[in-house]
Amino acid sequence: MATLTRSVSVDAPVEKVFDYALDPRNLWATPDVAVAEVAIKPDGVGTNARLWSHVLGFHIEGGLEYTDVVRPERIVIKADFLMEHPTWTFTFEPEGGGTKLTATGEWHVKAPAIGGPIEKMMVKEHEPFLDTMFAALKADVEGSAS
Repeated sequence: MATLTRSVSVDAPVEKVFDYALDPRNLWATPDVAVAEVAIKPDGVGTNARLWSHVLGFHIEGGLEYTDVVRPERIVIKADFLMEHPTWTFTFEPEGGGTKLTATGEWHVKAPAIGGPIEKMMVKEHEPFLDTMFAALKADVEGSAS
């Protein structure tokens, strides 16, 4: 297993940041990802969407599902792309008057000898994606806070 963990401070209440993240169109919308076929469930569990992107010039398509939602503390999302199936856990904590949002992605590649190196490669590949996701979230939530 390999993990990627990042945190960001958002100048907005926990509930506002949590509600933003409950909608995949908000959380997953980055410049290189298209989000479609979104089905939002009332309590969050079972919310799902299709995602499209490009890696090294190749079109990739996948899906995600919100598998565990504890308001306003945690959202767990299972992603499914080709041979990549990470689990993302987003936690929300009060921090001053704002929110500390932490994301942890975990990769498990069940392939003897090559699984570990592939997992590490996936972590490195997703670092800029997670940074971009957090920057967009922070700008959107803080921009709409007024």
